[in-house]
Amino acid sequence: MEETITITVKAFGGIRDLVGSPLRIGLPVRSTVSDLLDVAYERIPGLRERLEDGLARGYLTILLDGRNVRFLDGMRTPLTDGATVAFLPPIGGG
Repeated sequence: MEETITITVKAFGGIRDLVGSPLRIGLPVRSTVSDLLDVAYERIPGLRERLEDGLARGYLTILLDGRNVRFLDGMRTPLTDGATVAFLPPIGGG
């Protein structure tokens, strides 16, 4: 039997209503942020469309335990059991 890890996913802004944050997702050991996104896209209709544009344009932030994955290993950043991944869209205001 393959070992698994459990990741907590939190979403903010307009993405929160879609995800139903917080969400717990089980993944195989040695999974990455990219693997998590693949599973989340399969489970949550419409999530891919909401995230991919922001990821491509660089305005959507993905945090792993409070650290921006862009400054870690990007989408190849490894996940560990009990980690929290947050999707943080831009916040505007004035």
